[in-house]
Amino acid sequence: MARKKKKTRRAATRRGRRKPWPNWSLVLMGLAGGVVLVLLVQLLIQRASAPDSGLRNLINAAKRPAAAPAKKPAAPARPAQARKPKFDFYTILPEIETVIPDQPGRGRRKAPPEPGVIYVLQAGAFAAYGDADRLKARLALNGLVARIQKVSIEGRGEFHRVRLGPFRDRAALDAAHARLRDLGIPAMRLKVKRGG
Repeated sequence: MARKKKKTRRAATRRGRRKPWPNWSLVLMGLAGGVVLVLLVQLLIQRASAPDSGLRNLINAAKRPAAAPAKKPAAPARPAQARKPKFDFYTILPEIETVIPDQPGRGRRKAPPEPGVIYVLQAGAFAAYGDADRLKARLALNGLVARIQKVSIEGRGEFHRVRLGPFRDRAALDAAHARLRDLGIPAMRLKVKRGG
């Protein structure tokens, strides 16, 4: 009888045990889980960086000041002499950058370089960065080095200017301007005062 009891115990333990998963299946499940996790993280990052993202709008809303209260009664008008422009952009810029007009006479003699002045060619100004980058790439394919400069203009928004230079003298400026003209790109020649 003792022998019969031992057999039943062994049979009971054999039936209760499960066969373990093979090692290769565990590795595959781990890799699949990792791939799914990476894809989810990438999706969340992409959505968070989208301009119309809910998370980005929430963060920007927290940075903005609260909405202005109801309209206040208008203050009495000041005399015209007491008003000072809020920004001096329109008066300072002409002192720093001036447009050099195209002169039809090519037989003029070479002018000596002006001290404290550099020359720049502006090939274009675009509201969208992609347009400015395409023009920069087109210029690069034709052997011209350009850079993109981002500027904000009050009331009009941000613009991306594509510029070549700086050039130390007018001869180099005129040569680059002629190359742009040959490519069919209208450019604006600018004289820029340094240190301003």
